[in-house]
Amino acid sequence: MKERRLLRIACCLASAVMILTAMSTGCLPAGDPSNSGSMNAVSDPSAFVSESIAAKTDHVIPVESETVPVTTVITTTPSGTEPSSATSPSETTTSTTFTTPSNPMETTDPSTDPSSKPTLPTEPDVPLQQIFEMIVPSVVSIRVVIPKTQLYEQREELFSGLMVEPVGTVVTTYSLLERALDYRGNLIRGTSISICVPGYKKAFEATLLGVHSIADLALLRIANPDEILFESATLSKAYLSTVGTNVYSVGYPSDLIARGGLSTGYVTSIYKTTYQEDGSLVGLLETDIPTLPYYAGGPLLNTQGEVVGITTGYLKRVYYQHQGYAVPSPVVLDVIRQIKERVNRKPDDPQKASFGIVVMGNEDYEEIRERMNYPAGLYITRIKAESPAYTAGLSNGDILLSLNNKNMESLNDLILFMESQIVGSHVEIKAYRPQEKRTLTLSCYLREEQP
Repeated sequence: MKERRLLRIACCLASAVMILTAMSTGCLPAGDPSNSGSMNAVSDPSAFVSESIAAKTDHVIPVESETVPVTTVITTTPSGTEPSSATSPSETTTSTTFTTPSNPMETTDPSTDPSSKPTLPTEPDVPLQQIFEMIVPSVVSIRVVIPKTQLYEQREELFSGLMVEPVGTVVTTYSLLERALDYRGNLIRGTSISICVPGYKKAFEATLLGVHSIADLALLRIANPDEILFESATLSKAYLSTVGTNVYSVGYPSDLIARGGLSTGYVTSIYKTTYQEDGSLVGLLETDIPTLPYYAGGPLLNTQGEVVGITTGYLKRVYYQHQGYAVPSPVVLDVIRQIKERVNRKPDDPQKASFGIVVMGNEDYEEIRERMNYPAGLYITRIKAESPAYTAGLSNGDILLSLNNKNMESLNDLILFMESQIVGSHVEIKAYRPQEKRTLTLSCYLREEQP
């Protein structure tokens, strides 16, 4: 009797092994796993497995690449104990439980999945080809010819610009025009400027309206006696404030290129906004688009096709081969306004006095001040060449403490002071130099404002 019972247990175990083998080969029968009565009545486990598979081939569970966990429970009812079912007291019941694993690749609903991150709404991008076609009619080529002198042969500069007004107003970079100007910002005698506009066979003569050396911008005007209305672009009034934003640069291609001038990249750095002594904005964007000299002065656009900056010619002077720079569009708009005001100024209008510095904004300097324990003042980010501040001995990174014993603790203090001064005023300067950890006492005479 004992041997017979052990034989039945062995048969049940063998049946379980057969089921596991069938499952691993994709031939596992479906149905009610607890229905094992036929298993108990069959002494030959291989016969049971064959019959079970043959009877249920239309209910095959497909096995994924991941093994399905199986739990096999063998329950033995001792003889002499009254079972709760129709199973005989000496029979052994074997049940197999199948567990379906969760699929890690299963798609979840972001609205109900707490682990999903929210997506910020953005404006749809305009196709790049469409952006290029929209801006190309406004991108011009500028050719500057500088006459021969005792020191130099005849020189020529070729770069790009952007038409910003239908009457023929073009904004471009100052850097590549600089060699054609004297110390007052006027064209050297004999210098000529011609502008090629897409769609027109002949180049147009142009004049210089004005320059802004600190912002690295210049404004030109096409001689337009026929009052032609050119296609112009609109500058965005919003700052581009996100690093990693995709941007596109468009310049006027060289004569060897039939059509092109497009470069793509992204914003790598956004410089802190700085201010001139009259409160005018100065800013700079850094991109990974290397600006070729003849593409400098062209527009920088975002993925919606908006002009967000004007590429500069800093590359030619700084030699960062892998980087490019652009003046943000709000700064460009402000510079255009300043140059126009200067052009419309009457001869008898009083000249503005100039000190020649650019300073960091109040909030940005406050962060540096708290971190470095600097004194209250104005952080100088740039000194204009040949300016009163330059001749007095100030340097980039100095902290302006006072002018004529008036504390310079905010940008507004500097603006109000300069508005009260005239050309030729004597100014006593106090500044702190962090590199040397000492306070400087300097002086200068204010000069006429230069471009």
